[in-house]
This record gives sequence, C-alpha cells and structure tokens, in this order.
Amino acid sequence: MHVTKKYIANNLILFALLFFCNSVIVFGQGQSDFLGQWTGQEDLNSEAVNYENRNISIVISEGGIREGFYIFQSSCDFLFNEDLDWAFHYFGFDKENNKIIFLRRFITPVGILGYEELVYDLITWSDDYFVAQYGSENRQTSHQLRMSINLLDLHYPIPSKTSIHQNFPNPFNPSTIIKISSEKASNGVLNVFDINGSNIVTLYNGLLLPGETLVTWDGKNHLGQIVATGTYIYSLFVDGRLRESQRMIFIK
Repeated sequence: MHVTKKYIANNLILFALLFFCNSVIVFGQGQSDFLGQWTGQEDLNSEAVNYENRNISIVISEGGIREGFYIFQSSCDFLFNEDLDWAFHYFGFDKENNKIIFLRRFITPVGILGYEELVYDLITWSDDYFVAQYGSENRQTSHQLRMSINLLDLHYPIPSKTSIHQNFPNPFNPSTIIKISSEKASNGVLNVFDINGSNIVTLYNGLLLPGETLVTWDGKNHLGQIVATGTYIYSLFVDGRLRESQRMIFIK
C-alpha cells in the first residue's frame, strides 16, 4: 500500500510538472508573436465559393488607432477588402480563449465604414506555424488558414522609404499641413477620403524628391467647396501602392 501511494504521488507530481511546462509554452506566447509576414494556404467552403489549398500571404504589423489590435494586409479576399485597402484592417489575439480575430472592413448599406469580425480558433500554434479555423454562426461558411512565418522577412525587414506624418494642426480650421518624408525619388499620390470611403480631393500627384515635402489642405473638396465638420483620412500611395494612412479632424 505504501508503494502504491508513493507511485501515485510521483505520477501526480510528474503530471503537474508536465502541465506547468506546457502552460509556460502556450501561455508564454502573446500577440507580438504574430508580427511579421506569413505565407501559406487556405481552404474556403461556403454557399457561393469553394476552394482548397489556395496560396495566400498575411502581413501583420504595428499601427492603427484601435487599442489592443495590430493592423494587417493580406492577399486573402475573405480576410482583406482590397477596395478599402486605405482603411486599417485590424488583427487581434484573444489569449484567454486561444482565438485570433480579423476585422475586415466594408461599407455599410447606409454608406458608413464598418467592419466584420472574423474569429478563428487556433488549432495549432508554434513560433513559426499556426493553423486557424473559422466557422460562421449559421455553419454555412468555414475557412481554414495554414500559415508559416517568413523568417527572412522577420529578421531582415525592408525599411519603409517613404512615410507621412500626422498633420499639424489637428483638429484644424481653416488649413493644415501634411509632411511627407522620402529617402529616394518616387511617384506619390496623396488623397483625402471621408469616413465612408469617398475620395474628397487629391492633394498631391507627382514626383516625391528625397527629403521632406509639405502639402497643405484648406478643407475643400475637388469642387472647391468647404467640407463638413468631421474626421477625414489621408492616404499616401507610392508607385501605385498604398504606403500609409492617417486621420485628421476638420472643424468649421
């Protein structure tokens, strides 16, 4: 009896140690472990579209204005709306429930910029690989991601050559200045959008020389009319690709 009790006690201790070690491995990971460029495959099963093993990429980076979330871009149409690539798409991690969250942007029927929350269960997750599964509430749509980190991109990132700064003053009336910093010559377009995604005015369209370029907006649209009080988004496109977006507030 004494041997049996000792055997049981030793096994309980061993089980506790294994559980603790596994807990450290799992619960020691956090949202920052998702930062970087991921490549892999997706399967989608829905009423409208069905496919398997489609190659996709997801780039998760710091930024945006939503607390507790990162921003992301992706070649996956189910996750990322390319028509609204100027608007932040957000990524989050629910550590307590072991889920990842993608906020896909869209325009609501009343013309307001909104987002669809896509919550995925993390089936497998390590430092360089994860499998995540999504299922709609009506069970008519399922989506699986199988992604691996691009270690080359993670350890040798390519620095951004061109960026925009927060406008000053902000909020503003009657005008504000937006500074563009560029390390090399490139073709740049600076557009202003309202929160519904409508293009209000193009502030700059031309060659960006190395150094700083200052652009002024007087609060007028492309017709020369003063815009309404509210929040506006200015986006910089470099060589035809979206580089960065910021928000500003105009007050009459």
